[in-house]
Amino acid sequence: MKNQAIKFTDIHNGLKILSICAFVFFPLWAHAQSTKPERKVLDFYKKYMTACAQPFLEQPNLELDGLFCNMDIKSYVTQELYKKIVHAYKAGVYGYLAGDSDYFTHTQDFSVQWTSGMKATEIEQSRNNSVVRLFMRFPKGAGASRAVCVRLQYDGNDWKIYQVDPSLETYLPECKGK
Repeated sequence: MKNQAIKFTDIHNGLKILSICAFVFFPLWAHAQSTKPERKVLDFYKKYMTACAQPFLEQPNLELDGLFCNMDIKSYVTQELYKKIVHAYKAGVYGYLAGDSDYFTHTQDFSVQWTSGMKATEIEQSRNNSVVRLFMRFPKGAGASRAVCVRLQYDGNDWKIYQVDPSLETYLPECKGK
């Protein structure tokens, strides 16, 4: 009888440890699985367009904040893309980089209302890279719908944008360069 009690206690303790591990590690695993490239793209564009729709005051020591609409963009783009955009802006050649439009939307103007009609679809994924097509359906009377190809790479523990191609330079919906 004593051996059975010891075995039951060992099994009971093992189940407790297993339960604790499940409660600790499952949320971490679920979070890692929920950050998919297409979700990251939608989150970025919704926050970016919303931030750009808000009025903001430019301050002398924060000259670049206006470039990114006072948004902490570094958590969404690679360091290389950030430096590329800032360098182009400071050198006065941002228009060449973005085609005289916003780099991320490849439009001259955009509205926060567009966010309700956005759809992101992952077109291609390798181990550390992903290509997401972002389709932007505009409200009636606001022009033809557009799409951009957003290229991401897995940077540390998250997906980050490293390039955005305008629809004119790619075949849609595959987002493959001409």
